[in-house]
Amino acid sequence: MFKNVIIIWISLFLLLSCTKKDVENLDPVVIEKGGVFIVNEGNFSVANSSLSYYYPDTSSILNNLFYKTNNVPLGDVAQSITIHNDMVFIVINNSGLIYGLNSSTLKYDGKINGLISPREIAFIDDNKAYVSDLFSTSIAVVDPKEYTVTGSIEIGKSSDCMISVGDKTMIANWSAYNQTTLNNTVMVIDNKLDMLTDSIVIGIEPNSMVIDKYNQLWVLCSGGFMNDEKPTLWKIDVGTLNTIKQYTFSNILQSPDNLCINGEGDSLYFLNSGVWGMSVDDQQLPDSPIIDGSTKNYYSLGINPLQSDIYVSDALDYNQNGIVYRYTPAGKLVSEFQAGIIPGCFGFNN
Repeated sequence: MFKNVIIIWISLFLLLSCTKKDVENLDPVVIEKGGVFIVNEGNFSVANSSLSYYYPDTSSILNNLFYKTNNVPLGDVAQSITIHNDMVFIVINNSGLIYGLNSSTLKYDGKINGLISPREIAFIDDNKAYVSDLFSTSIAVVDPKEYTVTGSIEIGKSSDCMISVGDKTMIANWSAYNQTTLNNTVMVIDNKLDMLTDSIVIGIEPNSMVIDKYNQLWVLCSGGFMNDEKPTLWKIDVGTLNTIKQYTFSNILQSPDNLCINGEGDSLYFLNSGVWGMSVDDQQLPDSPIIDGSTKNYYSLGINPLQSDIYVSDALDYNQNGIVYRYTPAGKLVSEFQAGIIPGCFGFNN
């Protein structure tokens, strides 16, 4: 037992000492297009995050892929996934780093170090990306090809989800950590200047954002961890940064999150115990869910941009491997499969 522990820690040290392309080939894995990556968060400070891949055509699932291909654990709290060109970037929150993997083999290509508590990575172009951070008041500017931090943008608040639209990047101030002001803004960065230029006041605790077919920004706000106010959904004009419409949930005890949109950009989905859906042209919130969640512990939501299939994870008790359910856009169950501990986000490899 003691020898095995020593071997694992030596392997982890070797990987974390690398910066780029230093890991030898291990078990060969070939990832084909058309599947879905599932990033399993794992438990905080336990370092049991993992990566899964699901093939919809055959309903087959491959689990623990990062370890199988790189011979080390993925890390402590895998937060998000972004697929860019032929690379997969996985943000590891509590480990303070971002891994770059070959999208076909999942072999380690490099990592971005020096981050405090990274949440998401948003690509501005092939040579520049922004990284949001829970515990920092600045956005990191990184070179994703060289795996280096090249600068920072002070925004004065913590940051979470991001969306780049044209020359702007919208950044949600989800957490009130380490700030004296309310966490009720979307901050706007000029991508050319790498500078904070504006902010939009919305509801408390904005947790997710999407862009619709009209190029309008939608922001879902939970209302706060302590139910400070009723949850809200905001529709914002990206050009003027003005609010077009505010939708207010009736129950202050609700905590909607995981706002998603289909590939056509005309249908919104979110979690609120169950899975809810609405058109971007609707003038009011839906009355009933598409998928009932009263007997589940739904944790994360994803919409395949090609087929509009709905993927929703059940974290169960947060200690055992979670379940992922796949539904049609109308809410009919297609399949279910076991992923890793706390399936947290989806990456559609189309």
